[in-house]
Amino acid sequence: MDLCKQSIVAAIIILCGTIVQATAQGVMVLTNARIYTVDQNRSWSEAMAIDSDGVISAVGSQADILKQFGDAVKIDLGGRLILPGFQDAHLHAVEAGISAGFCDMPQFGSEADFSTTLEDCRQTRQENGWIMGAGVNMSGLLESVADPLALIDAAIPDHPAIIIDDIGHGAWANSPALAAAGFDKLTSDPGGGMLIRLDGGDLSGVVLESLSQTLLDIAQPPTESSIALAVGSLAAAMDTLAENGITAVSDAGGYWPRGHQKVWGIAEKKNLLSARASNALYVYPDRPADSQIAELKRRFDDDPENLVRFNQVKIYVDGILTQATGALYQPYEEKLALGDRDRMGFEYFPRKTLFRYARELSAAGFQLHFHATGDRGVGLALDAIAQADPASGPHRITHLYMIAPRDLPRFAELGVVADFQIAPSSVDPEYLDYVADFIGDRANALLPLRSMIETGALTILSSDWDADEISPLIKLQTVLTRRVEAAPDLATAVEMMTINPARLLKHADRTGSIEPGKFADLVVLDRDIFKIAPKEIASAKVVVTLLQGDPVYDPAGLFAR
Repeated sequence: MDLCKQSIVAAIIILCGTIVQATAQGVMVLTNARIYTVDQNRSWSEAMAIDSDGVISAVGSQADILKQFGDAVKIDLGGRLILPGFQDAHLHAVEAGISAGFCDMPQFGSEADFSTTLEDCRQTRQENGWIMGAGVNMSGLLESVADPLALIDAAIPDHPAIIIDDIGHGAWANSPALAAAGFDKLTSDPGGGMLIRLDGGDLSGVVLESLSQTLLDIAQPPTESSIALAVGSLAAAMDTLAENGITAVSDAGGYWPRGHQKVWGIAEKKNLLSARASNALYVYPDRPADSQIAELKRRFDDDPENLVRFNQVKIYVDGILTQATGALYQPYEEKLALGDRDRMGFEYFPRKTLFRYARELSAAGFQLHFHATGDRGVGLALDAIAQADPASGPHRITHLYMIAPRDLPRFAELGVVADFQIAPSSVDPEYLDYVADFIGDRANALLPLRSMIETGALTILSSDWDADEISPLIKLQTVLTRRVEAAPDLATAVEMMTINPARLLKHADRTGSIEPGKFADLVVLDRDIFKIAPKEIASAKVVVTLLQGDPVYDPAGLFAR
């Protein structure tokens, strides 16, 4: 099957051109390998052949492959393990690269700690005059600093400044930044966000949820220089993905007012991408629905011949548990002393508006990608999907820290994909104790992965990078060794990072398993993780990553010819 000649995509044509040049002799055979195919039968093989277009020609025993392709270029893998390339269906590739250049702030600290670091941040001003930092925990800031706005204004009085929080759901801004967004003139909270005020009603400088994105839109307009910076940042992020064996992604940012869609397009044209991408566009809760729906429809791109697609919408239902903004069926702990309005959490959209977006955007062809952390947030997302067009699915809900028992079977019933991020930081006992400060004993049942698998719902693992660890191997180890709700076995866990996300991203006919006719999107590991203890899986190393037969990561030159 000559996929290049059939014009799979303009971008893939470029990649194929590279592959054809690299394998001008014809077929490439990988020998002396342990190949876990992740096919329907969970088969194992010893060798495989890849044609000059980067498509798998055959998989089988070494004797059979060599008999069929005896004259091919041969690469001896020395007994290493080959898996389908990992697929990370929820990360923030553009943002990860950009935020790496922000001033690094302490997560927790005293007024003196923050003041000292803010003084240092003054030296990192962007070309447009804005000062950007990241890393502060907003709940901790409000507990340790009596007047955050006064503190940041004293350190940075003359330029707009934003310090993004450690989990992507808040920001600390000075007066010039608040004025640039018009927040200083507001007497009530805009849709999807919260302006935290001091006891007397004055602004604290802390904004939560979608208001942090509003500030970032203003601070990072799609100028020529900012787009160029973002393209370079995305290219650097691609290197990180390749180093971790990741060959397909879904970028969950999609902040189109900042030019993120354009950034991906430029990177594709410049042949900077080392992974396929099915990305989302962010739905803003404070923009008029009519105009935003029209704008999103205009930006829809689901051409199967493109390496990059924008065929999803990211819709936040609630916030996060550790800011008491995750939407709950039962209230947060009484000791938090929340007002009546806040005891059950926060919703980004009125229910009627949420359902309208689900109906109209799914009817336009978008896959729905819901953010929900609290159990009531998950229930609301399921209610919205129940009204959506299933033809554009599968639709999904991501994070899923809490799921009510009555909502678990609804995933399989509605065909909803369950998207978990489970890394060491999310199951660390200290973190769970911290969450318990907000939701009490309910923290003992977070992230019910095993329960979801047992319902039969399509279940995947993703990273939420750069908020969490990106390594697929770390996640595999974590889901197998966690104390409760562990994955049943390694084969199931691998499927949740290969063929299952391929099904979600609607390219399982081309990727996600090692079978003839599919692209050779592969990762080679230095050891067979099926033969070592689960607690040792994270010590394995990625040796090579192939995208359609082309080595996008090969530091030892194993595939150099």
